[in-house]
Order: sequence, then C-alpha cells, then structure tokens
Amino acid sequence: MQTFTTTGTFPRGIEIAGTTYTQFTMREAFLEDLIDAAADAGGTENGLAFYAEQAVRQLTEATSADGQRFAGPFVRKMIKTRADFLALRDAQLLLDQMGNGEQSSNETPGT
Repeated sequence: MQTFTTTGTFPRGIEIAGTTYTQFTMREAFLEDLIDAAADAGGTENGLAFYAEQAVRQLTEATSADGQRFAGPFVRKMIKTRADFLALRDAQLLLDQMGNGEQSSNETPGT
C-alpha cells in the first residue's frame, strides 16, 4: 500500500524541549488515527479538537532551521497557535485529496 505524505511549514513554529521546529512532514490519516482522535477529542462533534488530535497522529517529523529533527511522539498541546494548526489542517486536506481523488498536475505523492 502506498502511503501519501506531504511537507509543510509552521508559520510560528512549535517548540519542543527548547528547540523551535518550523517544517513538518505529515502522512495520510489511517482509520486507527480517526478512531483514536475521536476518542481523545470526546467525539467528532468538536471538529477543532478532533482535527487537532488527528493531525498530531499524522505528523511523522518536524525539522528546525538548523536541521534538528523530531520524530515524535507529537501531542496536541505542542500546537500553540491558530496559524500552526491551520498549516496542519491544510496539509490534512491536501492528503485527503491525494488519497481519495484524482491528483492535479501539481500534487505529487510522497512529497
């Protein structure tokens, strides 16, 4: 099975153990991610919490400006700003399109 991934930029950056990470890699959501995210968010009715829980499960890596890499685990509390959450949400939507529909000419699986 091919797993789709994409990369993105945290506009503000997430801080982990004193290091600010500004780039991320995210993979498509698996069914288990959706189930676990719904359980931790108290259901899917609270879309914001659900999508945030889902996003941290999809993150595979964060990279700092000086090349440090963090491969998780990621937790929702690491995402502090709306801008960073929206960057993750945009990546989720792109991955949904890549995995569920026809790709446009500028979408490349595995990038």
